[in-house]
Amino acid sequence: MQYVSTDGVYHPDGETVDGSVVCIEDGEVAAVRDSPPTDAEALYDGPGYALPGFVDAHSHGPIRPGEGDQLGQMRADPAVQAVRAANNLRRDLRAGTTTMRTMGCEHRLDLRLRASERTGELDAPRLLPCGGHLTPTNGHGHALTATDGPEACRQRVRELLAAGAHHVKYFATGGVSSGAGSLDRAPYSDAEAEAIVSEAHRQGVHVATHAHGGAGARQAIEAGVDTVEHAAAFDAELVDLLAGSDAHAVGTFSILHDPSGIVGGDADDADVMARVEEARASERESWERLLDADIAVAVGTDSMHGNLADEAAHLVDYGASAETAVRAITSEAARAARAARAGTLDPGNRGDVVVVPEHPAENVATLAEPVAVVKNGERVV
Repeated sequence: MQYVSTDGVYHPDGETVDGSVVCIEDGEVAAVRDSPPTDAEALYDGPGYALPGFVDAHSHGPIRPGEGDQLGQMRADPAVQAVRAANNLRRDLRAGTTTMRTMGCEHRLDLRLRASERTGELDAPRLLPCGGHLTPTNGHGHALTATDGPEACRQRVRELLAAGAHHVKYFATGGVSSGAGSLDRAPYSDAEAEAIVSEAHRQGVHVATHAHGGAGARQAIEAGVDTVEHAAAFDAELVDLLAGSDAHAVGTFSILHDPSGIVGGDADDADVMARVEEARASERESWERLLDADIAVAVGTDSMHGNLADEAAHLVDYGASAETAVRAITSEAARAARAARAGTLDPGNRGDVVVVPEHPAENVATLAEPVAVVKNGERVV
């Protein structure tokens, strides 16, 4: 048996500190107690607060927004992308992210990355891949693969699930980093969106959709998607619609605001920069509405590797409590991502623990300063 001993163990769902020692056996949480077990190995024994390993609800392994031309990055040779992903994912892990839901690569690279992570060849968070996203020929995110028509959409969902996808991801609106579509327009027809969602649900997996707002977001919510990614342009009517569903909103903020995000790589592209400004102008009001409506929220880095704590800080800046922000990268993120046995330190869950210097609900900035990271009962920091 192993253990992590600290000043206290923070439980996100209960918003409490209870116990000071996390006991881990065979890679799983065995118990949380007040004193270390005898004859056990100390993975960490020192000051700070323990909480569950972080869950990044939305990212991409190989991409680095600060280098610009994200579609070009997705078209790169898969061997080059694999090396980049290995370096990126190692950074995520060392920053405390022990589980990550990935949102699409070309060449089904994220499925191969998962296989390498599971065997221990890849030093990375536990990966939950979609195998590749769905977007039409004229859609945002079209790098090498496009899917047009309801039956083709249904067939692609089946192919991805047969290859081992954990979930399905599609584009319900345009985005910021390419010139396709707009933040509100729906690139897919109602029949195509319905085919994607119904086929995924029939096969027992959840659907994540890139949707900033407008008609595309409305279409996605009405089709029954399970998570709405980004949500940077939700008006009051859309917020009410989302609140009436069971879907999560997943925020991705740093990519728009950090100097090493989109502005770091695409500053010379006037069209992209106009989209950045458009999303920035509506994002705060959109997320203030979402938080006021008490919609379940999670956050992801969207390829801003190692920056998950910054996403939590943005959420607080938009009006979330520190407790909500911590859940958005732990328990609520695990629920959004359908990350089994992650996000809490309940017995039987993964032995994933992060130790931070201060009480996380009293100082959310402490999430950016992990002094120890444990994944599957093995200390990686």
